[in-house]
Amino acid sequence: MLFRSPGGVNLRCAPLIGAALLLVACDGDIVHQSDLPVEGGVWDRAWKPTFTVDITDTVNPHNVFIDLRHTGDYPYSDLFLFITATGPGMGAVRDTVDCLLADPTGRWYGKGQGFIFADRIEAEVLYQINRRFPRKGRYVFQLEQAMRTERLEGVIDVGLSVKRAPAQGG
Repeated sequence: MLFRSPGGVNLRCAPLIGAALLLVACDGDIVHQSDLPVEGGVWDRAWKPTFTVDITDTVNPHNVFIDLRHTGDYPYSDLFLFITATGPGMGAVRDTVDCLLADPTGRWYGKGQGFIFADRIEAEVLYQINRRFPRKGRYVFQLEQAMRTERLEGVIDVGLSVKRAPAQGG
């Protein structure tokens, strides 16, 4: 089928070009993404996964996400984490983060397949919004489960994503 714009420009390839640009734009927004499997689906308090992110852009804001995958048998509606961050010229900064995984009625947020409740994308928990990294260099984020149990069952993997924040409309 041949499409023409009101000005007579041939738009036959416009849908394909638009889709390609959308894919490139989305992939270009990801600065870092990595996951680590939780051995046996049980997150022992002693295991503290660490994620290293190389930052080159200190001008544009970024969003930092905690990526979680868990089974439908995960026994809680949330997951508390201690997150320790270090970077160039900064001391360690420790945050306590409550990752909400279900609504007040117990319905899981996100979508999943089979016995797995949510895939990595659906289980992104926003940790920092519009963060501007002050210096170029290597930033390290260490995650520690902070639930009231030594061995947290039902967690499949944990990860960290850093993405360029969408442009703010004026």
